[in-house]
Order: sequence, then C-alpha cells, then structure tokens
Amino acid sequence: MVEKKMAKLKSNLGCISSLFTCLNSSKKKRKNGKKNNASDNKRVEKLDKLEQPPLEKRPLSPPNIGSIGSCGSVASARSSVFFETNEGTDDEWFQEVDSFDSFAKHEIDGQFFFSAKDDPKISQETFEGIHLYPPIPTIDVDPALTSPVSTTNMETLLRSYQYGEEDVQQSKQNKEATEIAALALEHQAQRLMSTDKKDANDIFNSTSVLLEDLKLPGIVSEKGFPGALTEEELEAVKRFKSELESRDPIYTEIVRSLSVVEKEAYSLCRWLRSRKFDVDAVFELLNEAKEHYEKAKKHNFYPNLEDSLGFARDVFLSQYPEVYCGNARNGCPVMYMRLGSIQPEGIKCLLSIEDAEQVYWNGMKYGYTDRLEEGRRINPAFVRTENMTVYDFEGVSRSQVNSDTLDMIKVAAKVMNSFPETLHCLLIINAPSWFGLVWTVVRKVIDARTASKIEVFTSSKKGIARMQDLIDNSQIPSDYGGAGPSLAQAAAGVSAANGSNGASKPQDSSSKVVVLNKVMHLKKHQEKRKDFELKEGQTMTVTIYTRCTNGATAAIICEGSESPIIEKDVVGKDDDTPYSMVLGEVKGPGKFDVRLKSISGPGVFLILGKM
Repeated sequence: MVEKKMAKLKSNLGCISSLFTCLNSSKKKRKNGKKNNASDNKRVEKLDKLEQPPLEKRPLSPPNIGSIGSCGSVASARSSVFFETNEGTDDEWFQEVDSFDSFAKHEIDGQFFFSAKDDPKISQETFEGIHLYPPIPTIDVDPALTSPVSTTNMETLLRSYQYGEEDVQQSKQNKEATEIAALALEHQAQRLMSTDKKDANDIFNSTSVLLEDLKLPGIVSEKGFPGALTEEELEAVKRFKSELESRDPIYTEIVRSLSVVEKEAYSLCRWLRSRKFDVDAVFELLNEAKEHYEKAKKHNFYPNLEDSLGFARDVFLSQYPEVYCGNARNGCPVMYMRLGSIQPEGIKCLLSIEDAEQVYWNGMKYGYTDRLEEGRRINPAFVRTENMTVYDFEGVSRSQVNSDTLDMIKVAAKVMNSFPETLHCLLIINAPSWFGLVWTVVRKVIDARTASKIEVFTSSKKGIARMQDLIDNSQIPSDYGGAGPSLAQAAAGVSAANGSNGASKPQDSSSKVVVLNKVMHLKKHQEKRKDFELKEGQTMTVTIYTRCTNGATAAIICEGSESPIIEKDVVGKDDDTPYSMVLGEVKGPGKFDVRLKSISGPGVFLILGKM
C-alpha cells in the first residue's frame, strides 16, 4: 500500500524536479535506494537547528588540476510534438519516468561548477570546490581594489599586489571569516545532499542553520576573482589567455561574450572558476558551447524577437514566467521564476521547442547585459556578471511541468554553456510540505557547489524576509510587496529603477502589458469563453495563437449582446506550425468575453490580451 502511494506521489511530483536540470548535471543512471515514507508535513512555522558537524578549521587545499568531467547532452527520448487532443497531459510520459532517472542522461554542468558524483554517498572530496571558492551570498557591492586590474599587467590580479603587507589583525580576521563561511556553505551542501534525510523539515531547517552561520563578523572575500588570486591561479590565467590567442578566435569570442559589461580579467577568471582553474577542463566546456554559439552568431543572437518569431519577448514570458526584475543590493540582477504559472500548452501554441533557443540567446546577449549595466549604474563598483534567482513554488501542479517543459530547459542549458558561473544564489520560496519527496530526486542531478547556493523556505513570508535581506525594497516586485513594478510589467520591459525599457532591444509592443492570458482546450464543435472587463479609456488588443489546423471561430461579444463586435476564423496554415491572428482591438468601458468554437476537430488555443 505504501509503495503504491509513493508511486502515485512520484508520478504527480517527480516532473517538478525537471526544472532543476538547468542547474547542473547527473552522470549515469542510478538505481533508487530505499523509498522514503514521506508524510504530508504541515508548514513549518518555527525552524529548529539541525545537528551538524562542528566547524572544523583546516588548511585550504590547492586547486585540483584534474579533469572535472564533461558537459554535453543526450537527445530527448521524445520529440516535442503538438497534439490536437482534449484537455489533459501526456500521462504516458510520466509513467515512463522512474524517480527521474531518465532525466539524468542529460548532462549540463556548464553553468555552475563540477559534475555530481555517481555514488549517492558523496565523498568529502566532492565538497572541496566549495571550500576552495566559497560562493558567499553577499549584501553589499564588493569593495573596490586598491589598483585597477588589467591583463596587460597580470600582477594586478594577485591579492599580494592589491593589498601588499596587509594589517596582520585584519588579514587574520579575513582569513578566519572566510574559512567559517566556506565551512558553513560546505555543511549546507552536505545537509541537502545527504541520503539520510527523509522529510522536508530537515531541508527547511538546513537553510535556517546556514543563515545563522553566515552572520559573521569581519570581511569575507571571495576567492578566484581578479585582485584576489594566488600565484598558482595567476599562472592558470596566463596559460588560458595564451592558449586563447593561439586557438580558433571563436573561443575568445565565447569567453568574452559579456564584454559589453565585463572586463577581460573578470571573463578569464569567471571561466576558470567554473572548472577550479583547470585550463584543459575549461576548453572542454568551450568545445561544448562552440556549435550552439556559432549557430546563434549567424543571426546576431536574435536581437528582435518580433522579426524572428513573430511576437515580443513578453508574450513568451506570459507562458514561461522567467522574468528579470530589479537588482540585488550587491548589484546582481534578480530573476524570478513562478513555477505555478508555467503553461506548456501555451508555449507550444507560440513556437517549437527548438526555436525557444532564440528567446534565451536574446535574453542573455541583450536583456542580461542590460540588467548588468543597470547594476553598474546603481553602483559603479559592481563588477560581477552573476544573477540572483528566486523560484516560487506557489500553485505548482504536474500539468505545468511535462516532457515539453523539460525539452525546453535542455535548450536553455545549451545556451547557458556559453555563460558559466553566472548564478550568485538561488532562493526557493513557498516550498510545499511534499518538497522533501521532490528533493530526493533533485539532489541526484545537481552538484555540491550548486546545493551550497540554495536556500529553501516553506512560506512566502519567510522567503520575502530573506529577499529583503538581499534586495532593497525599491527593487522587489510589487507581487512580493515591494515598491518595484509587477513581474508582468517587468516582462514588458518596465525597469525597477526608472520605468524605462531594459529587458531587450526596443520593440514596438514592449510598452504594453499582458493582462488577458488563457489557454483553451476545445473538443470537436465545443465552445468556451473567457470574460474580461475594461475601464474608461482602456484599449486591449486580443491575439490568438495556435498550431491547430482544425481551426476555431473566435468572437468578442459585449455583455448584454449576442452580436459579436469582432468575429474571425482562426485556422493554422500548416500542420504543427505555430500560427497567430490579431483578433482586434476592444475599447472600454464595458464587460466582454472572448468566445472560441471548434470548427472541425479538437485543438488548443492561446488567447492573449495586451494593453
């Protein structure tokens, strides 16, 4: 009975963990250990400290010069096909998933550090990278260096050059604080990746312990950045730069892909940090990124999505709400993902999964750099090219994360191979009581360093409190009680700083916000409707997207009347090819509804209204 219940829960919840494949990789398929008998835990109101290993002090080990592992991809077992079916999800796909093992075939460790180990009982060696280069969540912009760093004078990258003979007391305080922070992050990874944790309480408590341990006195400096290098790390930088100059110029171009906002010294160190200053391993990663980078380069990385896809960026974000809004106190752009608002069927109405890479290239080459520039405008001393990420689990259901969503995440991961070491920290808020069950699967596909960057909160209140630690209220979206724009406004290009477009290159419709958003599944000859209301002076443009060749008759009708204001037939031109039609403009005031009636068979339609 217990096994049947667990199998049902895994079928319902296991797909959610696919979202974490974009964080890192697993290697070979692994058999599950004993199943956890997880119960439905109530939300944790008070978090007690977990027992944890004592914070032992130990000397730092030198960087591991060995190979860290490869980064690649294995084609999805299913192609992304749009089915003109009745309302529902692809249940057969879920039945094929056995505790997420099939997802583990896809290796995408480029964005973070080194690969997860095959052995579920992870050795201490796995955590060495955390201790060598502790990813400390910061609340202030990094202190300015005593001298500007430059690759023309490599010595400026050394800590000894920048600080000379440091004050003995200050140097000791800095070393001790850094050591304690490294151990706190190491213990966080150990707690989250432990095979012994059986319920969500342990995971939630883990974050409480981490935050308590990170309240440290003194200056905590991050290693592996320009101006903080050791002699050994500097030699790796020199070799990396020299080999880039002697190889195919495309490698240099990929490494310097954020050169608009990132100086050469910081680019070199960022790539080297991604592989613990192992130059050979970095070139393995570059080889993986090369093919996809060159393909996107031919199209100038898709500067205008309306030209290449037929719709603005905010239309895609209305179905896959991965939105940048504001900057953290340390200058990092903040990205919000509202998992409960993902609409896979809506995404398929807009584009093929393969074409989704255009959205991601546009976001990284134009939107992301704009956000980094905004961080530098807020504080000129900001030099990072990292982002802070918030995953909101409120309202998540299995229908929102299916095989097509996973395929799209894999596409995103291929793009992100060109942008390693860009995550500063990840906050998970509104984690449900069954999150522990999901986590037993998630921990198989992320590495220890990534786990050390993750903080998990059971409620919006606790999560927002942590957001307020890291982000000024003026930069927090209004959705979370801040003074910034809403996420819908941010998706349309409204900046938290001054209300200007900062999401991507200017687009004609970027000033309009998506306010009507409905996916309709129609059976043969079935009719459905969606109500909306407009106030005096408001005008909404309604557009319908589909891949359905069966077609539907669409109409907009004012309340109290059966005569349509607008009526058109919406029929896809080619089978399985996205098609859109502007139904028309509607002016307020008044109450209206959009009605769709199937013409000859079932289909799926996305209705969007912008104003």
